[in-house]
Amino acid sequence: MPNTMSRVSRLSRVTACGAAGVLLAAMVTGCGSNDGDGDGGSGGKDAARTKDKNPRRSPTQVVRTTNEKTSDAGSARVEVATTVSAKGESETVRGEGVMDFKGGESRLTLGQAGERLEQRVVDQALYQKPPKGDSSLPQGKTWMKVDLERLRASGGTADSRISDPADSFAYSKFPSDQEVQEVGEERVRGVRTTHYRAAVDIDKLTKGNAEQKKQMREQVGDTLPMDLWIDDKGVLRRHQLTMSIQKPTEGETSGPAKAEVKIAMDFSDFGTEVNVEAPAASDTADVTTKLIEQDRQRA
Repeated sequence: MPNTMSRVSRLSRVTACGAAGVLLAAMVTGCGSNDGDGDGGSGGKDAARTKDKNPRRSPTQVVRTTNEKTSDAGSARVEVATTVSAKGESETVRGEGVMDFKGGESRLTLGQAGERLEQRVVDQALYQKPPKGDSSLPQGKTWMKVDLERLRASGGTADSRISDPADSFAYSKFPSDQEVQEVGEERVRGVRTTHYRAAVDIDKLTKGNAEQKKQMREQVGDTLPMDLWIDDKGVLRRHQLTMSIQKPTEGETSGPAKAEVKIAMDFSDFGTEVNVEAPAASDTADVTTKLIEQDRQRA
């Protein structure tokens, strides 16, 4: 599968509504949090009695509240893995960084086959530094910039090809009205969690944008499978989307007609400090207008 990294980027961007690149929380107490909190501390009879005092919530109730509870944690370290499988081959892009759930700032470093790509989101602007040797930027520029607010305000479908980690996390806000399935208890990085399986409500996800809704339905179908691993406090520890891309993205002249894409994000070290600075303006090339114009030409 040639040019795998760029192809993974394009396939993954198809599914990210609202925020150029690949992709794309324990409750905060005192000065930080403990990843082992979900294990219930001493665990014994006291913990069991505490649980018994609280009525058991339905899987649907747990899933519908986990985004808010995770956001309340403020920030977290995130590890992401995007796997694309097509024609019997599979490639994975992995990344790690930090994300502020409240302000939306994030910093990620992604890599595959020896190539590294840096991505930052600061003040509603997405910056991406392509791998060394990439010739897509003007001479003298090392970062690409996308104004996310301008892109969204344009009302087209260009932002469905842009990946902001905060928007990937936001998928958990939109479970469909279909029944949520409780798969069972599993440990994620040593923390006890319950694994739930649901589907993303594409109507809610696209927020009334008819073009995005049409595009997503054509490419991923009517439903988007979503798995969530939620700890005993209702906080999201792992989020996974699985989709079948039915055809290549617009402008791609080659490649498989169908690919399976899996995007998994693990959250840990909740309440971690997130300091993200924008690259120097002299090092950046703003491609927002270009994306908007391309979108209008397609329309």
